[in-house]
Amino acid sequence: MAKDVRDIRNSLHNSERYLKDTARSTAQSAESNAATSQAARSAASGAWAGAGFQAVTAFQTARAARAAEEQLALQQVMADRQNELAEQITWNEFARWRQTPEGVAFLAWREPAFGLAQTVRDRDSQWLQGWARVIGQAQAEIPADEKQRLLRRNANLRQSGLKIASIVSFAVAGLFLIALLFQVFALSITSSAPATGGFSYEDCLAALDDPDNMLFSEDDCEAINPAPAGSILPQAIPLALFLGLGIALTVVRRTKQRAARNDPTVDNEARARLERWHFDPLAVEPGYTGFTWYESPDAAGYADRLMQLALFDGHGRPPAQSDLIAVRMPTARAPHSTNPAEVNQLLGAFAQADTA
Repeated sequence: MAKDVRDIRNSLHNSERYLKDTARSTAQSAESNAATSQAARSAASGAWAGAGFQAVTAFQTARAARAAEEQLALQQVMADRQNELAEQITWNEFARWRQTPEGVAFLAWREPAFGLAQTVRDRDSQWLQGWARVIGQAQAEIPADEKQRLLRRNANLRQSGLKIASIVSFAVAGLFLIALLFQVFALSITSSAPATGGFSYEDCLAALDDPDNMLFSEDDCEAINPAPAGSILPQAIPLALFLGLGIALTVVRRTKQRAARNDPTVDNEARARLERWHFDPLAVEPGYTGFTWYESPDAAGYADRLMQLALFDGHGRPPAQSDLIAVRMPTARAPHSTNPAEVNQLLGAFAQADTA
């Protein structure tokens, strides 16, 4: 019994020491990732700010920080799970389990699995940052006028300024139209109403022609004019002007959009960039990589699966021997002449580390 207790304490001590070593390794990895990101930013000092290289490197820096935080959190979860396991079973049960084939297999599998998961995650980070440097260097080689043409094309296709101006012109014309309709309606009501005392506008004009007229003036007649000449003109003129301006702006916008779509310069330059780099440095998104560093698609998420199983996630208790995942580094791709030099260097370093 005393021997079992000593063995259990030694196992827990070894686990605690491993957690501390892993934490130090994680901190060193985070510092390395930050230094690599800083080097990537320095390499892209002349890169195109609007294309996304700065966003890519910032993304990598944030990702490295998140990876370090995530790793520390996972280590804490592991310690908590181990404490929970110790509370759920007695020392004798734990001692008996660790001596079973499943217990021996899991304890022997766990530490290499943690180490491999950390190595794979480090490679993922190096791969992303390597591509960030490649993208930045490619963007720095692209002429400034070519970048500006790409930026201007999007603006030329939208023509937002002309669109807003035409909308404003039509809105103002609509206001004048409403005012004109109200005025016409008011004049129609006035013209249909009988004149006070039966004395009409025509009667007033006839009185003006009478040489003996001493009572009425032209102002008096205009005061009772049901539809004074030119009264609609102040509203009709600006209505016509703003309506014509809105139509003219719409025509100009359509013309410029059609010219931008028919201009092949930007499309030809995009095809040239694809032929040169096998990707478009001005159209990449943060986190872009041309391909994965490993050959097998099954290696995607491999490190996460190892960590999940090592933490008993979904098991509550240590997994059975049949559940253990093979601890094997994914095979790195071989360098190729069409790859960027930075990418080939990384692939070569991965292969060299695997064969060491």
